[in-house]
Amino acid sequence: MILTCLFIFLQMIHIINYFVTSTEVKDFVYLLTRILYLITTICILWLINYDRLKNIFSSGLLFIYWLLVFLATIPDLIDYSVKIYQQIQSVSWWIKFITACLQFCVVLCLFIANCFAEKYNAPEATLHERPLVPEFYVSFPSRILYSWVTPLILRGYRKPLTEKDCWELPMSERTVSVVDQVRNYMKGWKSNTQYEKISMKKIQILDSNSLEDEHRNLLNNIVSNYVFIVHDLTQKKVYLKPTVDVNESSSKNRKTSMFWYALFCAYKEKIFIGALIKLVHDILQFSGPMILKLLLNYFTDLNKPKWLGVFYASLLSIVVFCQIILLRAYFHCQFLVGLQFRSAITGLIYRKSLKLSNASKQETTTGEIVNLMAIDASRFAEVTQHIHVLWSGPLQLLIALILLYREMKFSIIPGVTLLFIVILTNLYLHRIQKKLTVCTKIIDIFLIDFY
Repeated sequence: MILTCLFIFLQMIHIINYFVTSTEVKDFVYLLTRILYLITTICILWLINYDRLKNIFSSGLLFIYWLLVFLATIPDLIDYSVKIYQQIQSVSWWIKFITACLQFCVVLCLFIANCFAEKYNAPEATLHERPLVPEFYVSFPSRILYSWVTPLILRGYRKPLTEKDCWELPMSERTVSVVDQVRNYMKGWKSNTQYEKISMKKIQILDSNSLEDEHRNLLNNIVSNYVFIVHDLTQKKVYLKPTVDVNESSSKNRKTSMFWYALFCAYKEKIFIGALIKLVHDILQFSGPMILKLLLNYFTDLNKPKWLGVFYASLLSIVVFCQIILLRAYFHCQFLVGLQFRSAITGLIYRKSLKLSNASKQETTTGEIVNLMAIDASRFAEVTQHIHVLWSGPLQLLIALILLYREMKFSIIPGVTLLFIVILTNLYLHRIQKKLTVCTKIIDIFLIDFY
């Protein structure tokens, strides 16, 4: 906080020096840069206070901001160092040079400070409790490089891991919370829960000694049919209202009853974050060849300055590094969503299996329930890893065609035609393979039943 305020003070000195200086030629870009620094740093102050209120131990936005500011101050410092002998008698230039040096030191300290996280005061764990997973309180570089997993890997290398060696998940990531979050988006869950609570309160008014058996039947009807209960205190009777016909519900209610709709609505924020990371990765993926083209053109012209070639080479390395980081972050995000999908489906199937009646248990075998929890639930987890290819694939194809057209014009038509023919052929063969797989499974089941 103190270093950030000092950085703001240095920017104010730069702005005052700009207006006080007596030189006739004034650089407007210099003034605009300092104003932008001042505005963004004030926003950073607000962000620091917000992170502390939300118990955020390390902010990735702050880390990236001070990294970019640190990289932006290096050319200024080099420029002032080169002109030190030319402007040695200018007082205003010396003020700029001293403030630039101080600014570089302050920004370097701020960048180093944001490489570490705030101190985490772990609560005292009992014998049956495990420490919280470090991902939520380690620094941002540790999160993007996954160095917080290294102690667990080394521990597993030395000895076999047990449940006590693993970390404890936060309450929001546990299966109970995941299942409840999905159930809240399913059709009529909140309203049915309210009706059930009202019915339970009315049942408590009844005489428990004389109507014990009747209570048990009523509770079974409430759980299975979600009916309304009306109690008459004078006659000691219970009347049941007819249940609501599900077929008369509107199309909107039918849409919300879809399981996939509830599943994706529960984690739409994480899915959108994964889509954003994938979009940035795809853009950087096509930026690499364009930068490489500029670098090759640089070697053909010997009159270009050397710093331009160094800039292209550095930019190409940074782009490749960012691609790797973003790709790992994308798969990490999608794997987490897939695990939450699998946990939600498994938990819902397990809860439903506990409520099955005797007639339903005769129609549904234990093997079918196990297959739903083990195989079908894992398929949802696999879908999340490549779900964004549905829009990312056509986008990459479109960008590639545009770039090829800029370089080769209409010469790309034969290659593009062959590409589309191969795509259609693969789709046709995939359908045939799918039909053959289904037929093979049916034959296997028939042979098992026959023998």
